[in-house]
Amino acid sequence: MSSKPYAGGGAYIDRMSDYCGGCRYDPRVRVGDNACPFTAGYWAFLHRNEPKLRDNYRMRQPLRGLDRLKDLDQLVEQEAARGSRAP
Repeated sequence: MSSKPYAGGGAYIDRMSDYCGGCRYDPRVRVGDNACPFTAGYWAFLHRNEPKLRDNYRMRQPLRGLDRLKDLDQLVEQEAARGSRAP
């Protein structure tokens, strides 16, 4: 794999667009009732695909972010329970 897979969390979407205005979810929150499904989904995607992405040097920084998440276990559990259902 030689390119950076593109995925964006809620904070990025909020910063780069006006799609989050009026949304009931907080793009800075990963876990809980106010958690942005894009933010939670972004981190769950990285966690789930880390073995496939770890050798891509352009993914090193985003993957290092997983180590800083104190709520990663809760996030993974939350997103597994959500499955492919819409929030």
